[in-house]
Formats: sequence, structure tokens, C-alpha cells
Amino acid sequence: MNVPYPLVLISTDLYYSDCMVSGDLIKEARLRAGLTQSELGARLGKSQSVIARWERDDVSPSLETVRGVVRACGLDLTFFMSKIDDSNMTIIDQNLRMTPAQRFADLMVRIQFHDRRAQRTTSHHG
Repeated sequence: MNVPYPLVLISTDLYYSDCMVSGDLIKEARLRAGLTQSELGARLGKSQSVIARWERDDVSPSLETVRGVVRACGLDLTFFMSKIDDSNMTIIDQNLRMTPAQRFADLMVRIQFHDRRAQRTTSHHG
């Protein structure tokens, strides 16, 4: 199966969730694979209603089951541990409070800063 992009959490709801639940992962994988609940169920030997209950978090499948579901979608679910770094969340929160025009203006200020910095570096080494 050709999946156009890896399983990366792109939904802000998923990003901000303190506790991502298995239903979110299952639904995200199914949608990325372009499958209906019935099609995914057929791949797993489960009924559509089981898939729906998992996605609604009415039933919480085991981690091994979630990983199997993701693989049935042609994706892989990998895990790693690292220290918590929520610095990006602060930046994201700040940007979400801005209007598109404010975000664009902020971007232009940053670009000008980096352009000036690059010019100074070039003039000192050139």
C-alpha cells in the first residue's frame, strides 16, 4: 500500500491532548490509509461496529491491538522516550492567538532579522 505521508500527528486536537487515546490513533491511521471502518474491519477480521467503538473510545484496545490496527493500515506505530519539552506549545499558543496578518507581520520581522544577521556575517568574513 502506498501511503503519501508518514503517520505524524498533524491535528491540533491531537497535539494538545494531554492523553492521546487509542481511538484517535486508530481513526487517524484509517483515514490516512483511505479506508472505511468496514474496510479496516475486514482487514482485521472485525466488524465495522468494533472499529467504531474503538474510534469513539467506548472500548480501549490494548497497545498491541492498536499497533496491529495501524499496521493493517499500511503504517507503523513507533515509540521512543525523551525528556518533556513543551517549549513549542508556548510558541504555538502565541501564534494561535494572532490573526493571520499578525502572524505574517511577525514572520517578516523574523526574516528581516535573519537577513541582517546573514549580511553582517558575510561582511565580516567576506
